[in-house]
Amino acid sequence: MCSRYLIGDGTFEALKEGFFEILDEEGEDFFLPFLSLRGDIRPSMAAPVLLRETSGEREMAERADGRKEQDAGAPDRLRMKKYIWGFPGVEGKGLIINARCETALDKRLFAESVQKRRCLIPAVGFYEWSERKDPYFFAPKGPEDGKGRLLLMAGFYRKWEGQERFVILTTQANASVQGVHPRMPLLLSMEEAREWLREDCEVSRLLAKTPEELMREPLGQLSLFL
Repeated sequence: MCSRYLIGDGTFEALKEGFFEILDEEGEDFFLPFLSLRGDIRPSMAAPVLLRETSGEREMAERADGRKEQDAGAPDRLRMKKYIWGFPGVEGKGLIINARCETALDKRLFAESVQKRRCLIPAVGFYEWSERKDPYFFAPKGPEDGKGRLLLMAGFYRKWEGQERFVILTTQANASVQGVHPRMPLLLSMEEAREWLREDCEVSRLLAKTPEELMREPLGQLSLFL
């Protein structure tokens, strides 16, 4: 599973390299507040997600804001949004923060969202705990200074009692995560991430992929909380 991840200083810049359509002002609006909190994202927090906003959704937003519909009929565009991590659990108890790739299309709670409301959750890495409760940090393999590193986790969203919420998809752990935890986020390459956001995405194929190998860093028990 994935229950905590990290946003870093270069997350937005790295995201812009692959998704040039994102508006520059969205970086400051959506990332700086999280960086001031060390960048750690936990369930129930609002966090940045990237999604494809259709022309219909844009027109509805413009009507709600009282703006003129100057872009009616314009193509879909990518937008950063701030959504809450987790669907309310059964009878409002707890949060559902992850969904298994193997069964997401079969679950009534998830299926429509996976098919119609897909998003990407950007990060520089995620945390996982072993059975002995030892913490580890997983990040892309890359430069030692970490600049330009980017993880794109596959997810989906829906509106729940007036709030937009998202869930992160998980798959079987690859070799770099095995031994710590049997599950990990579904990670997509830049090309796959673009496909994930397209309306004509071959969803089942991407749900079955094996994520890239990652760097694994053991952490001291106190280092996560300093």
